[in-house]
Amino acid sequence: MNYAMLQERVPVSSQRTFPATPFPRKYVHSVIDDLHYAVQAVYALRAAGYDARNIHVMASWDFVEAVERRHQHQNRLSKTLMRFHAFIDEGFGDVYLHEACRGHHILAVRLTRSEQIEQVRDLLASHQVYLMKYVDTWTVTDLLPSRCENTSTYTLPQ
Repeated sequence: MNYAMLQERVPVSSQRTFPATPFPRKYVHSVIDDLHYAVQAVYALRAAGYDARNIHVMASWDFVEAVERRHQHQNRLSKTLMRFHAFIDEGFGDVYLHEACRGHHILAVRLTRSEQIEQVRDLLASHQVYLMKYVDTWTVTDLLPSRCENTSTYTLPQ
């Protein structure tokens, strides 16, 4: 499935930029190998009552481009703070960047209530997602066991 077909078929945000703040807090993030499964997951989320504005699909190439663009526009202090944050969150963002560089896509769902975590986890688990994590203000929680043997850190060029 190509990007143009995805845009026509998916009633969600699919852009080359990250959602506005408070991204990535209060989101369930996941990786999905095939855009076809992403479309199915989005329709299942919509059928369960989730607002399309809170569902974000980023094709692998768009995710990598957005990360690179954000990295290029950061000043030295921002880059230092991002490295510190990556240390605290155990490389949360690096894992998703690594997967996107391998051609896998990112599906994120913003939650409006913490009670939605289990419902979203169960729904997405049935649609071939993995590396599913819930990101709150100060915590990152694994929602599914990792199926990836190697989640080595990918570093953007300086």
